Amino acid sequence: MSLVEQAIKRHQGIVDGSKIDWKKWMVPEEISRIIPAEALAMKGKERMLLGAEAEPGLTLPWDKTNGRALIRDGKLVIWTGYSRHGKTAMLKGLMLHAIANGYRPLVASMEEEVLEVWCDMAWQACGEPEPSPIEIDRFVDFVRGKLWLYDQQGQISPQRMLAVCRYAASELKVTQIVVDSLMLLAVARDDYEAQARFVSELKSVAKDTGCTIHLVAHMRKRDGKVGDDSPGSLHDIAGGHEIGSMADYVFVVWRDVKNAAAQTILKVEKQRGRVNWLGTIGLNFHERSRQFVEDVHARRFWDEPGQNF
Repeated sequence: MSLVEQAIKRHQGIVDGSKIDWKKWMVPEEISRIIPAEALAMKGKERMLLGAEAEPGLTLPWDKTNGRALIRDGKLVIWTGYSRHGKTAMLKGLMLHAIANGYRPLVASMEEEVLEVWCDMAWQACGEPEPSPIEIDRFVDFVRGKLWLYDQQGQISPQRMLAVCRYAASELKVTQIVVDSLMLLAVARDDYEAQARFVSELKSVAKDTGCTIHLVAHMRKRDGKVGDDSPGSLHDIAGGHEIGSMADYVFVVWRDVKNAAAQTILKVEKQRGRVNWLGTIGLNFHERSRQFVEDVHARRFWDEPGQNF
């Protein structure tokens, strides 16, 4: 058994669907209410007087996005891009950043085995493709009680995925959920109505639980091209056009896969809230750590003894 396999065996943050009564979580709780306007006065005044720079939410892990991007709690975020352009790797790094900032993520990846997800995040966090036993143990301590993984490969029904989100938010107190990806829902690819209904319900779960949900959605090919020519937009998300319309945030990840030295492009296509900047930033891919960085150095998520990073 490898060092990484030994470490994950000690880590208990695995959601085992065979031990959960999913019927309880399949039907959403009706919490809609009619509220008199004055009941919101105190919270409304507090939010309006709070400066945009002090608004709570998850920042992005790059200095150049400070003041430009802020993912507020309880929102639906779409991460889109073409295959092999890095959206899943970028999301894993974002969840490590979230843990470092007090959030508790659940990663539900139907495209990868749960051990692969764990190892990828460990490699990113340790900053090395061959971390030492001590570094791996530091990663285990870093994520203990803060990171959860949903062990499910292959297609999953939309209602089960919604139940997973409700369960994780309520029982595990998870605050960030990654659903990777829309393509692996048990819905026909041309059933745009069913896709839109799922995204709408996912947004409702985020709103009702206060948990931010990140949904990975692929892009459709344009005019027979594979997407290597230029970044797409929220209008190129595979499926119904309602997907991008309903999301609170849309981020597009793109890189020139023919040029390894080229920067990766992160487009902020949609952002709701007081921080509502739209634009494009360039990032470098740090191959040894599999991180997306601003310069040439891997990001550190914890301090070494006697050192500051």
